[in-house]
Amino acid sequence: NTTVSLVLNNKQCRISPETRKKVLAIAKKYNYNPNSSARALVTKKTYTLGLILPDISNPFFSELAKGIENEAQEHNYSVIFCNSNQNPQKDINNLCLLIGKQVDGLIITTSLSDSDSEYIRQFNRIVYESKISAVAVDRQIPQHNYDSVSIDHLEGGFLAAKHLLELGHKKIGCITGPLDSATARERYNGYVNALEMFGVKADPNLVYPGNFQLDSGVEGAEYLVSQGVSAIFACNDMMAFGAYRQVQAMGKIVGKDISIIGYDDIPLCELLEYPLTTIHQPISKMGRNACRLIIELIKEPQHKRQNIKFLPSLVVRKTTSKYEDS
Repeated sequence: NTTVSLVLNNKQCRISPETRKKVLAIAKKYNYNPNSSARALVTKKTYTLGLILPDISNPFFSELAKGIENEAQEHNYSVIFCNSNQNPQKDINNLCLLIGKQVDGLIITTSLSDSDSEYIRQFNRIVYESKISAVAVDRQIPQHNYDSVSIDHLEGGFLAAKHLLELGHKKIGCITGPLDSATARERYNGYVNALEMFGVKADPNLVYPGNFQLDSGVEGAEYLVSQGVSAIFACNDMMAFGAYRQVQAMGKIVGKDISIIGYDDIPLCELLEYPLTTIHQPISKMGRNACRLIIELIKEPQHKRQNIKFLPSLVVRKTTSKYEDS
């Protein structure tokens, strides 16, 4: 009957908690699952969200995806995940795939950077022409102001370098992300701002262009240690792990001979022999907020644009210490 339908479709209405509880208990007892195809015909909705990720092997993105999916389930939505493997063409392919699956909305954190101008135009045009609701998370897509959930990366880079400077380090190396990405640029610019505030001249020879992958952390650390740095700011935790491994391989003690700070605060940070000092991003909370935002947008496509920005914070563990002149 109508009451049962309202409860099973999670409609907000004047049904007593006792009745709601009884209906849900019976549904559970008989393993009731609504036919999604039939429901889609009636409601014109699939109750499915599409999620495009650039690199699922990076624990930051798997943690983000978990937050999105947990929130989606609470709203009776399912999520289709697509991994682009840092490939802009795969971003386009995944976008078309998800639109073809008739998802109700998209949550996007793409591989696209400023230099991918043709892919960016194509991506934004497909989203616009499909009239699908879309939210960007972690990184905004160039040339289009999507509703978004992100973090103040300029402040994050500043906090990382400021921590090392306050410990007395002056020769601080930086392993950047790809600098044609706004996210990586902001973290690097925050590092430069902190150096300037402390009266330390930014030295381009102490900057290694990384790619947010483990291997560039290894290569970056090898180069920066050869330049005589006493501390390294790796612009994400994966590169910090690579730097950590390489510093140890060079016979130096992490946190004593060379201080290392990362960025993200993924769960693995606490599992190292010397747990990683890093910049914390509220990853799960960002995912949940992105999910809530896309569901709002699906319900009210004309709502006022929202750009939610979280603040990062410093988490001090064992890989940074006071500078000691050897």
